[in-house]
Amino acid sequence: MSILTAIALGVIQGLSEFLPISSTAHLTLAASVMGVIDPTHPERWTSFMATIQLGTLAAVLLYFRTDIMRSVIGWTSENIGSQRRPFREQGADARLAWLVIIGTIPIVVIGLAFKDVIEGALTKDLHVIAGALIGMGLLLWLAERLASFTRSTSDLTVTDAVVIGAAQCLALVPGSSRSGSTMMAAMFRGMTREHAARFSFLMSIPSVLAAGLLQFSHEVRHLAESGNGVSLAVATVAAFVSGYWSIDALLRFLRTRTMAVFVMYRVALGLAILLTGCQPKTEPPVETVRQIAPPAETLSVPPVDSMIGAIATDTVVISTSKGAITVELYGQDAPKTVANFLALVDRKYYDGIAVHRVAKNFVVQMGDPITRDRKLRAEWGRGGSTATGEPLADELNDSLPSARRGYRPGVVAMARKAAPNSATSQFFICLEKAAALPYQYTIFGSVIDGMDVVSKIGNVEVEPGPLGDSDGIPKSAITLTSLRRK
Repeated sequence: MSILTAIALGVIQGLSEFLPISSTAHLTLAASVMGVIDPTHPERWTSFMATIQLGTLAAVLLYFRTDIMRSVIGWTSENIGSQRRPFREQGADARLAWLVIIGTIPIVVIGLAFKDVIEGALTKDLHVIAGALIGMGLLLWLAERLASFTRSTSDLTVTDAVVIGAAQCLALVPGSSRSGSTMMAAMFRGMTREHAARFSFLMSIPSVLAAGLLQFSHEVRHLAESGNGVSLAVATVAAFVSGYWSIDALLRFLRTRTMAVFVMYRVALGLAILLTGCQPKTEPPVETVRQIAPPAETLSVPPVDSMIGAIATDTVVISTSKGAITVELYGQDAPKTVANFLALVDRKYYDGIAVHRVAKNFVVQMGDPITRDRKLRAEWGRGGSTATGEPLADELNDSLPSARRGYRPGVVAMARKAAPNSATSQFFICLEKAAALPYQYTIFGSVIDGMDVVSKIGNVEVEPGPLGDSDGIPKSAITLTSLRRK
């Protein structure tokens, strides 16, 4: 990433974080256009966003430093020690601190309760993002029409804090905008536009700080891998400077102007996404299938009792953070399965995670993002989802040479659900004990190089799952760096 690109991304983050237009959508869109998101390392982009978000947080802390210090001192002096006072008798500074705390509770509760849904595929859907942009734009327009604009921050009550805090939960849906949702609710409660923005920014501090530090702690390991330390620092500083300017400019703007320009922008962007970005993208998977399809002469291989005579249709190299694994694909078992997996990788469906389950001496399993969540480990082996949402034909055929080999170490098989023709998005590589598997999984390949890497992965330390201490998610993520035809 060049320094100019880093500055541009930092400025976009700083401006869009505080304007009611959704920063995540704008930053990712800009990065995609600039070509700085590595599809084989999407986790690096996540760590980049988590880091530069701390720059905009610093801008809020600096801009409102006087208000923050007064509130902290007031809350401490009136709630701790011998000078404690009942809430109704506390001064304006202490009460403001309480209102920020109370307003933060809803997003903490909802965020934790619906963590799986928020982090799932639904909230990444372009239809959802476009709907959120338009929906919040219309709510801002309605607030402009109905608000009395007679109240200030000093007039806020506990009820106001709860309502505005509940509205902040809408920001958990990409495209809604945290500042947009809280300012909208504050305006409905009768606050002036400027004071609605001020309280919105103050209330952002605990939630953005907690979420930013948590995300940063999870993604910090990827920062060293990216090799963009200088660019990252420059982008964070640019986000801080532009964020500080954005806060000041927006507050001055709202003293004399309405939200109309933001309403029109949100609706226009949402409609643009619906018209151009939500069309089904079927071409990449179809192209992948065509490229990997086996030659016609290999589609009908006579039954044999061993792998002798099996004709390889393709060779795929799976590069992971533990090393490369070369897989030879056989007959008609492979094409649709590999095409589906590649399509999901292209869509960043796996977020760079390749191995989601290690059962020691049994199997190394790849491909189902659902099982990365410890609460859903019971889903192991049930197949997950395909790139299109439709089940793949599993082509389980005991007359094929690959199937005749059985589940020996190094064999690559496709995971299925219980129903026929339900092979989906995950596959596994057999280890020693896999020979005991019942004949119900499609065998479509075999490791011809890199079995030492498979063994290394098969012996990593795991977080114990429901099937025992030696069967679970690797404690240190094993990432997919590339998957290509040889």
